[in-house]
Amino acid sequence: MIQQSDVQSRLRLFRYGLIVVVIVTFMVSLLAPVASLRNTGLGTPPITDFLGTAVLFTIVVAVLCVVAYIAYSYFLTKKMPFGGS
Repeated sequence: MIQQSDVQSRLRLFRYGLIVVVIVTFMVSLLAPVASLRNTGLGTPPITDFLGTAVLFTIVVAVLCVVAYIAYSYFLTKKMPFGGS
């Protein structure tokens, strides 16, 4: 069995990693379309044109990260609601 302090440190590290994933998702989904359209010769669209899509992708990834965090927390504390021991 993992000690309680080790469980808390693993959860903290996992939580910080998930926060980084959400931030990177927002930045990539906001800046990638601008970067890909920059050299097309059609002109560079304003960055705010892609803000709605970036927010939508970020919300979806954030929800998935919350689900992953809860599942990992249950796994570490051995309180699996779906038949784990």
